[in-house]
Amino acid sequence: MFFTPHLSLLNSAVEANRTRSAWTGFAPIAPPEPERAETLVGAYDGVTLQLSAPTSSVVTADEISPYTEKSLNVTYAAPSVEETLDGAVAAADKLRDAGVEERVGVCLESLRRIHRRGQEFAAVTSHTTGQSLGMACSGSGTNALDRGLEAVAMAWAAMSRVPETVTWQQTFGKNPVTLRKRFRPRPVGTALVVACASFPAWNAYPAILANLATGNPVLVKPHPRSVLGTALAVQVIREVLADAGLPADAVQLVVDTVESPIAGDLAAHPATRIVDFTGSQNFGSWLERNSGDALVFTETAGVNTVILDSVHDLAATLRTLAGGLSLFSGQMCTSPQNIYILDGGVNTADGTVPRDEVVTALRAALDDLAAAPRRAAAVCGALQSDATLRSLDSLAATAGDTLVRRHTPYAHPDYPQARAVTPMLIRIDPRRGHQVPNGEQFGPVAYLIDCADRDAAVEHATASIRRHGAISSYLYCTDDSAIDAIADAYADAGASLSANLVSSMPMQYAAAYSDYHVTGLNPAGNATLTDESFVAGRFRMVQDRRQIEE
Repeated sequence: MFFTPHLSLLNSAVEANRTRSAWTGFAPIAPPEPERAETLVGAYDGVTLQLSAPTSSVVTADEISPYTEKSLNVTYAAPSVEETLDGAVAAADKLRDAGVEERVGVCLESLRRIHRRGQEFAAVTSHTTGQSLGMACSGSGTNALDRGLEAVAMAWAAMSRVPETVTWQQTFGKNPVTLRKRFRPRPVGTALVVACASFPAWNAYPAILANLATGNPVLVKPHPRSVLGTALAVQVIREVLADAGLPADAVQLVVDTVESPIAGDLAAHPATRIVDFTGSQNFGSWLERNSGDALVFTETAGVNTVILDSVHDLAATLRTLAGGLSLFSGQMCTSPQNIYILDGGVNTADGTVPRDEVVTALRAALDDLAAAPRRAAAVCGALQSDATLRSLDSLAATAGDTLVRRHTPYAHPDYPQARAVTPMLIRIDPRRGHQVPNGEQFGPVAYLIDCADRDAAVEHATASIRRHGAISSYLYCTDDSAIDAIADAYADAGASLSANLVSSMPMQYAAAYSDYHVTGLNPAGNATLTDESFVAGRFRMVQDRRQIEE
């Protein structure tokens, strides 16, 4: 029903995956005006969404807009573990028997319908995660849709690579033997997708759709304080499934509370065969250990490093770095955290700039952002959780003389009450006994680390990657041969590296169809968006063969 109309889009995505070139399947989404966004979100005030197998249990989610500080007041069906899994089992056979083309068509049509409602999704995303409306239209809009399409195209290519039937013939002795062989992809079983609070769509869309395309019923478990955006995506997919004559319960929303979580129970249940998780390292590690025989895909967190060695334009570099620290208030898994500045300063085309001057200039770049509220609103957005602000306050209170810049509120031009700050800077020197952060510090904070030289910085950064993981790593160096050697050192530590990013492109931008996100080779996660390992384990090939008499 939906496969043929979207075949051209699918083929283009397959080709983009193959060539790793710049391509997008979706037109840009224009951000709605703030008043319009509030109206779109307000339409769900008091609504109850039933997006699962039948249940009498409901929960009103604890969703508070980081901008208005008002409750979204949305109630969701809250099925038990048994109700959810029973619903998945009831839908499994029809989903499996629908065939690859029909399932892939459902995925493609779902992406198209979500894109068509792009402004509504952006408004809801903004008022649940704290993303600016611009970021909600791009990072959680078109870019997230492209990541979803990328996964569907990867799954389609993997499943369609094997022919459906083949006539096989070989001679044994003097007699030819002819077999008719049939090959069919078969799903592994019920899948659980656990989304994060601050950036759910970007990671959830690939997991949901890769599971669905390969025939596995999907249970989608959003963060209990960031539900509505994910719920609307599930609602769309269920509508498309119904339009295709397939059971809507092939995709279900599972909502819980912070006080009574359900993800662990679902993951540990023997009926759950696949788990996708985005979130903290602690729970990700727990899932990897306690999900029984389930296939577990994780993206958690790490300590993303920056080495400042030498640059062509220091002012432009520091503007880029300040933007990277500020983008979505440091709540992205690709945000830089530990910045190494050498004893000898930073070499530039105009000479060496001492370290103290580099620190002062970076602080000034952040001050300039804080002094431009409309620009700060577009870049920083708001803090998703009040817990992040409390953590920053505590960190600043104990930083002492290492505090270079306190996290500074900015006056949001549309929402004076928004939970909005610009980044904190802390300067430390391990040689003086300063404590290097033991893992990720979530939110807008960066550590400026004094170090002897470039080799010491690389050694310290790669040791941190091996211990804590990293999702994105950054280097500024004008020596191409040194960049090659450093890239090798990072690769040996299981980390990707970006060098000399100075442009209008945000330094932590990751392009669908081209950039691999997470290597799976360090503690920041075991799954990569999107390579074949991300989709291949979700299905297996079964065959039957029959002999044909000559």
